Parts: sequence; C-alpha cells; structure tokens
Amino acid sequence: MMERSLLYQLHGNQIKPGVEVDERLFHEVFRSKYGKVRVYKISNVSQESRAWVEDPANRVCDVPGSWFCPGKYPPGLSDILQRKKDFAQLEDFNRADADEEYQKQYFEALNNPQKAAQRARDLERETKRKEDDVNSAESAAQQKKDVDTIYNTWEDTEYTTKMWQLISSNQVEELRLWLKDDPTVAFIRSQDGRGPMWWAFEQRNEDITKLLMKSGVPHTDRDAKGLTPVDLLEGNK
Repeated sequence: MMERSLLYQLHGNQIKPGVEVDERLFHEVFRSKYGKVRVYKISNVSQESRAWVEDPANRVCDVPGSWFCPGKYPPGLSDILQRKKDFAQLEDFNRADADEEYQKQYFEALNNPQKAAQRARDLERETKRKEDDVNSAESAAQQKKDVDTIYNTWEDTEYTTKMWQLISSNQVEELRLWLKDDPTVAFIRSQDGRGPMWWAFEQRNEDITKLLMKSGVPHTDRDAKGLTPVDLLEGNK
C-alpha cells in the first residue's frame, strides 16, 4: 500500500527500481549525498489558485493586522478537501465520531502483526483486481471501437492482400498467429466489401472459417454486390 503514496514516490524517485514521479509536476532541486533528504519544486501550479492565496482578503488572521495568518486553501482544492478525514489519536475514546472499526483493526495489528500483514496483502490484491477489471473493461471497449472502425472501412491495402494470400494458400497456423498478435485484422475488408470470411467461404476452408467465427467475425453481412459469405458457397460471384 505504501508504494501508492506520494511521499513514497517522491522519496524513492529514480532511486528505487520502478519508482518515478511525473517531472512535469515535481522538479527535484536538492538531494542530499545519500538521498535521505530531497527537496522538490512543484511545477505547473495554477496561477488562479496562486493569486487567490496571495490576496490579503483571503487570509485568516487571529486579529486584524496580525502577523499570524495561517491562510486558507484555494477553492480549486475544495473537491479533494471534502473527502479528507482529520487526524486524531486512536487512543482518544472520548471523540463523538470515533471510528470503532478502525480502532479495532489498529489494536488487532498491535497484537497480531502477521494477521495484519496478511490483511494488508489481501486488500492490496483486491484493489489490484478491481483496477485490472476496470482496465480490462476499458481495453475491451476500445478494441470494440477499433473493430467497428476497421470493419466499416473498405479499402485495398497490404493487409487485405496478405490476408487473401494466407487464406487462398491455406496457411492456417500463420493466420492463427497473426490473429493472436492482432485480433482486429480478422475484420479488415477490401474495396469490394469482402473480407476474410468471404474468402474463407469461397475457398470452402472449414478450419479458417471456424477460426474467424471464434474471433467474432460475422458471416451474414453483405459485400458491395449484396452477397453474404454463404452466397459464395452457392457459386455466386
């Protein structure tokens, strides 16, 4: 869990393997000899927020004209600050809003560090699984969008030529490897509206037909002449 914190990222930046911060946001201006102390300058600061903070009207002083003016956060941070949870001592049982579950886990961790470590690992795995599910869904949506674009674009290209050659020469394994590397090529179509499925039916190649169907290629669509792949089995050209 610690690896996801900003403090960990800034302290381990380009020191720990795989840890790098966005240089567009944080620019390192000082590093001690052994990297124990590091100072960063925050880049790309909102000029609107900076002007708001520097405006004396937005300062909160203990008395008018005082030197003690803690100030306030700019409106640009309001969305983040609404989700904050103020720090408080776990041992303060007199708080009205005491988080009993959090306190329970805190003391369980003190009494059983191994169990706490396992719980942390389980939580990390669950978080990663959810992130993977989201990424997978986004990837699937993007692939469907790409497939739709490819399938509705009719043009003669080096890819359509290569596809026709593989199918007409019955190179099933080479086609299988190509589809594994790039599943979207199963949906390419030439200028006459025909594509891999038409050519597979035309060649009466059952292996390639099954391979294309497994990839999700339809066999009922029509080419520029209004013919489906099935029509080619009947000798229509």
